[in-house]
Amino acid sequence: MLARQLVSRAVRQMDLEPVDLPEEPAPGGIIATAGVTLISPGTEVANYLGRTTQRTPETTEPYVPGYSFAGVVTAAHPDAPFRVGERIAGPLPHASAADEARPERLARMTRIPDGVSDTEAAFTQLAAIALNAVRAGELQLGQRVVVVGAGLVGLLAAQLARLNGAHPVVTLDLMPERRARAVQLGFASFDTSDPADEAALHSLAPDGFDVVIEATGSPMAFVPALRLAARGGRVVLLGSTRGAVPDFSPYDDIHLKGLTVVGAHVSTSPRQATARDKWTEAENRRVLLELIAEGRLDVASLVTDTVGPHQASAAFDDLADRPAEHLGIAIDWSRP
Repeated sequence: MLARQLVSRAVRQMDLEPVDLPEEPAPGGIIATAGVTLISPGTEVANYLGRTTQRTPETTEPYVPGYSFAGVVTAAHPDAPFRVGERIAGPLPHASAADEARPERLARMTRIPDGVSDTEAAFTQLAAIALNAVRAGELQLGQRVVVVGAGLVGLLAAQLARLNGAHPVVTLDLMPERRARAVQLGFASFDTSDPADEAALHSLAPDGFDVVIEATGSPMAFVPALRLAARGGRVVLLGSTRGAVPDFSPYDDIHLKGLTVVGAHVSTSPRQATARDKWTEAENRRVLLELIAEGRLDVASLVTDTVGPHQASAAFDDLADRPAEHLGIAIDWSRP
């Protein structure tokens, strides 16, 4: 079976290549045909640019991007957890079709309910990352929350913090386009380089914010995020911060204020549900799909572009070079 898949063989290069898939799924496995996949503007673009420890400009191994997939099961082994015809969302690559038989990967996938489009369902991987951070923040009703970075993951985290009872929830971003989108979603949004915005932000939380969610991934944002927190506050690292943090004093920035700093990488979600923590990635995805179906989590307004597979390379360049203009870019695999 011949499919098409995105492959990056060099920094800033993205090609659509043929890939051979088995005619029948492996034991316990499935073959799924893609409806829509969503480009991650964080990790995938960083890898595309060669700015991660896994992929540098000197790396020669090809990079196969993608972990935000929505589609339909077209073949299933009798022992597979899904049946032919079921719509599923989960961590499969940017490809017209994909096969998967690893139990740990299949356990991260979830059925898509009626009323949720493939585009909306493709958001659940990034939303699960954001929800993991919100859970790590241990939010309580009425706590003041600030999300640093109003990009795709930051706006998902802000919505989920609000759903979790935080009040107020505000966002920070240097890009006016992103601040405008946050306002459209009902959030106050500030540029802290503007003295008027800085004063307005301080008036909302004179003693600091109870929970700070750092969603930029920039090492330059780490210390400012710490300084936004109230005494005894909690700072959640949602963005994948890479590189050394300048001007960081653990004593002044964490110890004196008694802050708790929590890493919230999605891999910290439990692999198996327990009596004390049932929130596996698949269980988080199930909740997110229900929230989308009920209209309580808005992901549709986060889509700025929908492209065909042949436009994917240009889409990666757009996210890398013009982040203010592009946010959620979906790849529609029904297009040529």
